[in-house]
Amino acid sequence: MKKLFVLLIVSFCMPLATAATKALSEEEIIAMLEARFPGAVIEHVSPSEVDSLYSFVLQGDLYYISNDGKYLIDGKMLDISEEKIRNISMERMSQIDQMKSPMRKREMAKVKDQDMVIFKSPNEEHVISVFTDIDCGYCQKMHREREDYLSRGITIQYLAFPRAGLNSSSADKLKGIWCAKDQQTAMTEAKIERKYREGNCQTPFAEQMSLVRKFGIRGTPGIILENGDLIGGYLPAEIMRQRLDQLKKEQK
Repeated sequence: MKKLFVLLIVSFCMPLATAATKALSEEEIIAMLEARFPGAVIEHVSPSEVDSLYSFVLQGDLYYISNDGKYLIDGKMLDISEEKIRNISMERMSQIDQMKSPMRKREMAKVKDQDMVIFKSPNEEHVISVFTDIDCGYCQKMHREREDYLSRGITIQYLAFPRAGLNSSSADKLKGIWCAKDQQTAMTEAKIERKYREGNCQTPFAEQMSLVRKFGIRGTPGIILENGDLIGGYLPAEIMRQRLDQLKKEQK
């Protein structure tokens, strides 16, 4: 995020377009953004609800740019035409996120069971895949309530997301779990009792962190549902079960 902030500051010091007085096509906007932000991931460029603005995603964040290429806007777009205010930016990001669901589902199907720490429900009806960090408060809360999930037929598959990076103490704590013979016990000790083990084995963390970036996961716990939908945070087991049951109904 800091790197992106610096990138934007540098860009604001330069005009976004030279002699840009006419409206640009979508292709011209894309070309200009790629030239302005070399190496950055630019996606989902499209006309916005306001005629003179395009929306686009830069490094996972939503921005707007004027159709002449002169002004880049970082902020929320709200529709205040009705009594109930709509957050247009949030709706747009939700639409973009749902577009990634089939891809997430395909990628999760490739992950091997032995690369995850699995808490299997004795009466499994649903499976959720949880990208977790040891030092995350809501990850700890979710794990304390694991029996609530398991008793409701929800199996939990844990994948590693050390937020401080692969060379951090958080990654070392996770490594102690993945390298343990009794992974489930090691996970519970680390999250609940803050007892950490040392690990000396090959881990799938690099591949799983690659999925974090590909899936657009920003925080922990990052929860992938069976259809590939992403839930960016903790949900109580009862609410999770309701959400999963609703998805199953919609798929029938």
